[in-house]
Amino acid sequence: MLWLLLTYYSSCVIQIDNVCYMAFSRTLLWYDSEEGTWRSLMRLKELPKLPKHPSHVRLVDYGGKIAVLWEKKVRASGSKKKMIWCAEIALERRNAHKIYGKIEWCGIVLTVPKSCSLLELIAVKI
Repeated sequence: MLWLLLTYYSSCVIQIDNVCYMAFSRTLLWYDSEEGTWRSLMRLKELPKLPKHPSHVRLVDYGGKIAVLWEKKVRASGSKKKMIWCAEIALERRNAHKIYGKIEWCGIVLTVPKSCSLLELIAVKI
C-alpha cells in the first residue's frame, strides 16, 4: 500500500535523513516507519493551504530543510495567470513520533501564464 501511495504522489514525496515526507490533502506528512503510519508535520498552522491535487505541489530537499513549491491561480475574473509560491521549512525531531516544522520563509516567487506547470525541481547550491 505504501509503495502504491508513493508512486501516485512521487512528485510530492522526498526523503531527508531517512524520513519520507509527502504533501497530501493540503498538508505535509512524514512517515513513521516504526509505527507504519503517516503523521502530520507539527506547528505549520501559518503555512497557506496547499493545493489538494498532488500535481500542483512539489517538494525538494533544500539542505536538510523542505522547500515546498505550489501553484495557485490568480483570483481575478478573466485572469490568465497563476502564482508560484514557495515555503522553506526547517525540521526538528523532538522524539520518535514527533517532527516539528518551522516556516523560515514563505511567499510568491513567480507569476506565470496559466498554461505553465511545475514539472521537476532540483535544489542547487551556488
